[in-house]
Amino acid sequence: MRTRQKLQGKRQKEENRVFFFVFFAFFPKGLLLFFFGAFLIFNFSFAQQPSPIHKSDKTETIDGKKFYIHTVEKGQTLYSIAKTYSTTVDIVLANNTEAVDGLKAGDRLKIPFIGKSPSLPTVSIVEEKKKGLPVLTPESEKKSVSNSNKDSVKEIPNPNPQQGTVQTSKENLPGLPVKPIGDIHVALFLPLSLSMVNAIDVGKIAQGEEPFPEETKTGIEFYEGVKMAFDSLKKEGFKGNLHVYDSNLDSAGFAKLLKKTEMKEMDLIIGPLNGRQFETVLKFAKLNNINIVAPTIQSNNMLMGNPNVSKVTPSFATQSEILANYVSEKFAGQNILVFNSANPKDKPYINTFKRTANATLQKAKADSVKEITFVTLNTFFSKTKPNIVVIPSTNQSFISEAVNRLYQDKQENNKDSILVFGMSNWIEMESLDFNYLKKLYATVSCCTFTDYLNPGTKKFIGQYRNEYKTDPTGSVFSGFDIGYFYLGGLQKFGNDLQRKLPELKHKGIQTEFNFTQADPSSTLGPGSGYENKGVGIMKFENYSYIRVK
Repeated sequence: MRTRQKLQGKRQKEENRVFFFVFFAFFPKGLLLFFFGAFLIFNFSFAQQPSPIHKSDKTETIDGKKFYIHTVEKGQTLYSIAKTYSTTVDIVLANNTEAVDGLKAGDRLKIPFIGKSPSLPTVSIVEEKKKGLPVLTPESEKKSVSNSNKDSVKEIPNPNPQQGTVQTSKENLPGLPVKPIGDIHVALFLPLSLSMVNAIDVGKIAQGEEPFPEETKTGIEFYEGVKMAFDSLKKEGFKGNLHVYDSNLDSAGFAKLLKKTEMKEMDLIIGPLNGRQFETVLKFAKLNNINIVAPTIQSNNMLMGNPNVSKVTPSFATQSEILANYVSEKFAGQNILVFNSANPKDKPYINTFKRTANATLQKAKADSVKEITFVTLNTFFSKTKPNIVVIPSTNQSFISEAVNRLYQDKQENNKDSILVFGMSNWIEMESLDFNYLKKLYATVSCCTFTDYLNPGTKKFIGQYRNEYKTDPTGSVFSGFDIGYFYLGGLQKFGNDLQRKLPELKHKGIQTEFNFTQADPSSTLGPGSGYENKGVGIMKFENYSYIRVK
């Protein structure tokens, strides 16, 4: 199992939102009720604020590595602890695998000691760039990673060996001639900001006087993951070439880069990570019939009429579909409600949920999904059946208000049978109170999850530590998973990989790959690209998100 967890603290701005919500919801019932209800909610919210977490002054050196020793107190979460120590939940879990099932008061956590600078582990990478790291400079376009990095890590097995490296169906589709493996070239676009490297003061970063550029840090970590995947596949016989390009260029620089002769010879392009930059490269790839991968972008618009593109991060519409399948199969016969935010941006997610869930419920001869608002909430609540409330919204203010309202109804009306469902954006929301999520049995869709107890994951973390002297982040895991999946696919299928994507099934360290091509009858139209629908379901338990499907 893999956990994700968030600090669920109530902030003043959220209390104000609740205050005004009570006004609009209850004013018709009388001004006195409005003031009384607002006073109760305001004060209750204030009482629920978690106490601040203080960084421990206790340290220990374990196996040559220095750690803070943090003793968990009641109400603290992995997210809030990680934030206090300027690190990530992934890094905390990597060093405390026993915490994957949640925290309890008195637990002792090992937090990597990083002195004054949270970015110190990356400083050595900057120094390498200043010396001219070949693979990361624009001049390295004609060199492969294998030629410029002789000291590669040991072979890394598939993190989920029971799934196989890359699974396909036994039947081979008739296809285009497969290009010889040795002729394969892959371009990797990352935000490395090489033109600004000389302006980075490593000394100040090491002393914590200035932060390491976050976008550049993400690009470096993603590259580190891809490089480890490349080195691992090289042990298995991969003979292709990986070319790394800096995507942080102005429009003139980008245009000049894309005009280079070798760019048209690429078999696959991964990135850029930024949406605006990706659109520029996407147009180039479509014009030159080159397959391209969007590693981080959620919107499906890029898939429209472009069979050469595939996107790794599932859209919110897809998450709504997966939630609908889960809810309608598990809770058919219960009172299923979908919360309408009245925000036009959320309408596609609401419609997707209703359409998908109702198809299953109709077969089961169960009641269809009811659409509710703040005004009609109590009208559609059942007193005899569990109320399954789904909030398919990307509006954080609305989500917070809806969760607060559901919790208040549960408390005031003694409704124990309220279960709330949301999407992956909940995991990153600090405005949601963790006590509310616990009482409402919150369940969310998730696009990434890491099983820290998996032997393959543990081995990868150990090898990354040996190579880079720090712990891997989510960007590292993402780079490895995407690199391993696509480079491994090219090794097996060559330039026929794109058509084979729906057949390939793979569970990486944090990403599950399950591609489908857009239905010709969908709004994306015929000849559209491929979306990864590898979405999981996580439940909030013991102040942690735990994978349940």
